[in-house]
Amino acid sequence: MLLGHEDENRWLKILGWILAFGLFAQLSSKVWMESGSARSTQTYIWLLLPALIYFLYSLISRRHLNFSFEYIPWVLFLFWVALSTLWSTGSEHSHSSLMKRGLYISIYLISILLLMGISENLLRRALLAGIAVIAIGALVSLIYQFKFLEQPLAYRAFRIDRSGIGNFANYGWPVVAGILHGAIATWALGIALDRRTSNRLALFWLIAFTILTIYVFLTYARGAWFGLIVSCLAVVFIQNSRRGWLFLTLSLLAVLTAVFLWWDYLVIEATERQLSGRGPIWEFFFLKIQGHWLFGYGLGTPFNYIWPDEKYISPHAHSLYLQQIYDSGVISLVLMATGVISLTLKAWQTRNNPWVRLAFPALIFALIAMLTDVERIFTRPGDYWTVFWLPVAILLAVPKTYTPKNL
Repeated sequence: MLLGHEDENRWLKILGWILAFGLFAQLSSKVWMESGSARSTQTYIWLLLPALIYFLYSLISRRHLNFSFEYIPWVLFLFWVALSTLWSTGSEHSHSSLMKRGLYISIYLISILLLMGISENLLRRALLAGIAVIAIGALVSLIYQFKFLEQPLAYRAFRIDRSGIGNFANYGWPVVAGILHGAIATWALGIALDRRTSNRLALFWLIAFTILTIYVFLTYARGAWFGLIVSCLAVVFIQNSRRGWLFLTLSLLAVLTAVFLWWDYLVIEATERQLSGRGPIWEFFFLKIQGHWLFGYGLGTPFNYIWPDEKYISPHAHSLYLQQIYDSGVISLVLMATGVISLTLKAWQTRNNPWVRLAFPALIFALIAMLTDVERIFTRPGDYWTVFWLPVAILLAVPKTYTPKNL
């Protein structure tokens, strides 16, 4: 517990349940809630607002939330990106509207720190419930799209990104859907291969992982493919369980079989599509960024690459890292890299902590998937909070001294 007084501990328990529901809603509400504004509202009300109130209370009462050194580069990153709105041009949003996003993310980091401090068990339950709901949404989407709507299964003939049932489990774009489900699949695999997970529960989470992986494959989001492959390897090595090595052996056999069956399509991806198909966009970025490397154009300045056929416009650089430079310059990327390095060092120091074993592979997935996709991580509540800020928040919240306990 964060506080020692009995009455305050009672309120902290209530706060823990509220934050846990907020995290569950943030993770899974896209599956069961149609309205985008309503989904954001759930995050604001149940996760961010309670955390903000408690944070202000802790300042007034001079209580400490035990922020570690690793928070510093992330605070500086959020501050600098928010500041970069001041030199942006042509933005659709006001400077204050864009700056507030950094405040939302900061409160989100605090909310996860609070929830872990109040009850790791509640945090785990909220996380598992959210993952399970997303996996169920993926299963319903696969069944409805390919069984009832009879979408074609030929390679890239149909790229799944929604359930097809109203606006439920609608992620709006295959790449977004692929990255989100790939991130969730990484968490599911980490739980399944954890030595503390019983065989029966491990089977459940392996089934969830399989459903999520099939979904990711059928989005044909190649960044999510590569990210999931690497993050799965990370899970196996970090968990280092007999179950994990058996999983790796069977997975290698499955991958070799898939390569044999889909060889012609893989050749097309490597030769005609050049794996990412982002080359022209990246060339445009390097031409346009000249003279703006250090500070960027300012967050909010439009990035519009018009394709040669003039039918399509790419509104971002199709690489988080290039877009980060475009928005806020190399300075922001250096601050972000500093934050990632600090988390990596902390993860190594606390590698026996089960939260680190779950969250660090998820961070690896995000870092790889963002190479060719993800517009921005400086956003309001949304999918990329789950993909990127959740593993960051958990790794930041993990205490450096760990006492094994029953989660």
